[in-house]
Parts: sequence; C-alpha cells; structure tokens
Amino acid sequence: MILLEGGNAIPESNPVKQADVAGVVASAKKALPKSLLVNIQTDIGSAGYKAESGDIDLMVEAQDLIQLFKTSGEKDPTASAKKALANYFQKKNIQTKINGRNVSIGVPYENGLAQVDVMVIHDAHIVAPFHQHGTRGMYGDPDFKGSDIFLLISSIAKHLNLKFDAFGAKLIDRKTGDVVARTRDEVAKVLLNPKAIGEDLNSVKSIMRILKLDPEGIAKLKQAREDVAKGLLTLHETSLVGSPVWMREMLSRLV
Repeated sequence: MILLEGGNAIPESNPVKQADVAGVVASAKKALPKSLLVNIQTDIGSAGYKAESGDIDLMVEAQDLIQLFKTSGEKDPTASAKKALANYFQKKNIQTKINGRNVSIGVPYENGLAQVDVMVIHDAHIVAPFHQHGTRGMYGDPDFKGSDIFLLISSIAKHLNLKFDAFGAKLIDRKTGDVVARTRDEVAKVLLNPKAIGEDLNSVKSIMRILKLDPEGIAKLKQAREDVAKGLLTLHETSLVGSPVWMREMLSRLV
C-alpha cells in the first residue's frame, strides 16, 4: 500500500517540472465535475516539491463520486463510479485510463501531456495527510522517501499485532479486524507512545528519534531490520539502545 511515482498509465505523458505543477493541477480541476472539488485533496506525493515528477496525484472523495454518478445501488459502487468518471472524461476528449484506485487522465500543458492520477479515496480528508509530505517540508531532506515511512509503520504495527492501510488511513487489529486508529495523531499514539503526535510520523528519522527512547524499540524494529537486509528500507539509525550502532558506540568507549 505504497504510493509510487509513475506516468505509465498515459503513455504519451511527459515528466512535469516543478514550476509547471500548479498550472497542470489548475487545468485538472477545471476538467473535473464541480461537485468533486468540494473535498478534493492536493499536494499528494512529491509533485510540486521535487524538480520533476512523472505524474501528479489528486484525491477525490469516493462518496462524492458515488453520489454524483448515482452508483450506490451497484455491486461495487466505487468501481462503477470510477467507470462513470472515466466515461465523463472520454466524452470531453480527455485521454483516460482506470488504473487501480486511480482514474488517470492526460492534461495538456506547454510540454505536451501531463499524467494526473485522480485517486478515488474513501475519507480522503483523513487519508491525504499521510501522503502530504511536501507540505511538511520533508522533500528538503535528500534521504527522505515517503515509501520508507509506510514500511516502517507497517513493521511497528506487525510487532503490536496490528496492520496499517495507508490508503484507508486505518490501523487494524489483526485478530479482530477492528480499526484502532485513523488520524496521524491517533496512529502515532498507538504505535509510538501515548504522548506522540502526528508530526512524529513525518519521516523515518523522526520515528527513529522516538523509538530511541522506547524500551520496546528493538522489538518494534525487527521486521524493519529484515527489510533493511533485503535492501528495501534505510533506517538512518542513531544510538538506539541495543542497536548495532549503539553496540559499536559502547565498544568504542571501552577501547
């Protein structure tokens, strides 16, 4: 459940430079039905915060789409609503492709076509903050990767017999299926400690700073360290008590 940069859904699309992102977003909004603009969520992912992006992500509220196209009685209301939205774009001669949770469209701009992924998300206002890293200035850190945050969150959740749905904004009990947290603040308090806040989930580095003081820190990182060994994740470890870095520091003090 990780947000990846792309651009393959619209084959003729070109990478979008940072300076062009705002104009493409404005054009995409004009192409959308007006009722979907009420709860639209922008600044998803790195587009507009990095020098160049393969695509631009927007989130629209799934219930707004279902209501607009009156698909609530369908077997899969969300899937039917996405098809209806794709048809809406096609009638406007906009290149369109349903791509998983997205309805991808080609938006004309000065460099040809830009791929905009209109992500159809339930409770978009709760989900979006987990993916708005740019608004918190995180792309200024050359080590930052949004995908690493979700891998680390999932690792900690596994230790606690929980699982995390990044596009549902749900921290779920593995045994009962109950949702135990949704917002960033709630998730931080469950995974890290009762005094933690959403800002503590800003990056791998910020999470590691909290775990450094956690007696369960080593156990919470078990899965993450396995991911590190596979080359899937970088933890940017400091002197977490019991960690390899900590052991080396202790040994160096004895020399």
